[in-house]
Amino acid sequence: MKQTEQQFAELMPISGTVDTFFGGFELDHSFPTGETADQVYDLIDHQRAAQLYLWGLPLVGMTRWFTAYQESYESFDYNTLVSVRTFNERRGILTANETTDYLFGFSDTREAAAILEIPGGASLNDLTSGRPGATMVGMIVNMWQESPSDVGIFGPNRGGGGKHVIVGPNTPPEAVPEPGDGVLVHRIESDRVMYVLRAIGGPDEVEELNSKLRVYNYGQDPSIHIIDGEDKFTAQYQPRGLAFWEMLHRGINDEVVQERDRHFMYWLRTLGIEKGKPFEPTERQRRILEDGAKVGEVMAKTLVYNERLDGVLRQNNWRFILGGDWGDGIKHTQRMRDYDIFDPRARYTYEAVTTSPAMTIPRPGTAQAYLGKFEDEDMGRLHGAERYEIRIEGPVPAALFWSVVIYDADTRCVIDNRHGPAGGKATVGSRTPGVRENDDGSYYVVLGPDPAPAGWGANYVQTLPVRGWFPYLRAYGAEASFFDGTYRYPTVNKVDDFSDIVGQ
Repeated sequence: MKQTEQQFAELMPISGTVDTFFGGFELDHSFPTGETADQVYDLIDHQRAAQLYLWGLPLVGMTRWFTAYQESYESFDYNTLVSVRTFNERRGILTANETTDYLFGFSDTREAAAILEIPGGASLNDLTSGRPGATMVGMIVNMWQESPSDVGIFGPNRGGGGKHVIVGPNTPPEAVPEPGDGVLVHRIESDRVMYVLRAIGGPDEVEELNSKLRVYNYGQDPSIHIIDGEDKFTAQYQPRGLAFWEMLHRGINDEVVQERDRHFMYWLRTLGIEKGKPFEPTERQRRILEDGAKVGEVMAKTLVYNERLDGVLRQNNWRFILGGDWGDGIKHTQRMRDYDIFDPRARYTYEAVTTSPAMTIPRPGTAQAYLGKFEDEDMGRLHGAERYEIRIEGPVPAALFWSVVIYDADTRCVIDNRHGPAGGKATVGSRTPGVRENDDGSYYVVLGPDPAPAGWGANYVQTLPVRGWFPYLRAYGAEASFFDGTYRYPTVNKVDDFSDIVGQ
């Protein structure tokens, strides 16, 4: 569109008020007044703080996780795996599942390549046919929550085991092993790497499989050090207030700066956060950072709970939490052809933590599928004081298992119902002992603040009256019908009482 001189002049006064969405700004002969300049600089820095909150979510989440383990476990260090099995150990992890036990750990690649050896395990056919055995499901992920690879049964070796070599941006070339059979080399864009591992199978088989894991650096003897979670709660979600920025400062000082982030590093510098320097914000910077974190978190909540991207919501308003052919989630690289996916990255890394190719690419039979829903069928928000039923069509097309997990809308962690009569449980699924199946092959998950209806304890999750919640539907080994619209996703309905359900 061609703009005339008159049109140009009419859009900005020489002297007077510039009316904007943020209020009026005063100009004097085209010069911002002193008051306007102060106002604008506050606006610039506040806007930057809110956007930096969204930008920093993945790094802050990972840094806090590492820090929490350092503070909680005396023997925790690089190349150490923490075994997470209890409800209390999971309740600080963003959208953790309750079906599989976890092993979490970190390695540092600055001195030498990190090596993760995955033992061979049972095949998918073995597990689905009931034969004894165990297999590994897991991922490698860098500190910005970018994943070069899955490991285990959904990884490149399809459960056959293998040696994964992780090379960081500062790994010395001489500290990288030579390629060989069964060796997979992954290059990452952070100095540290995290492992998320889940062994699936019988308890004895899982224990044996875990004992064969090896985590070490090149030049060290292959070894494994697994420590018990000790039923400790460790908060791994992003902190609030100034603590968020303190954690971000720690993260950027522990990691390399990527080219894509240089502008953001400048923004941080104007707010008192600079690589190689202590975090000592002025009173003005502190005020802006604290308020910017509040606005940033409300933005993150809005991205999660009020979807605006076209084509993201599926049947019954369920959303694929991670990507797929439609590009509505977060790709495992976070990178599209012409841009990085800023909003979906912020959305996902506020709502959840860690990602991998198997979680983002809908490969039938070898995919981990995650669906989320944030309102009932009448578009009402999900409140803990109300009663609900989630109806799940059966059979669920998941080769390994399916589950519905209930999360707290504020913390994004398993709903903390430990102190209720039906508490310490947030999951109903195919591996829930005693789960009740309806005559037509469907399932009900029943939810409410009261004790479970008689005979429905296995299918019940107790909610908290003053808190909102949302469900995830997981399908491990999701089959084609889970993705192509053939399988009908669950419905979530508010009910006055459970009489219609418990009568079945």
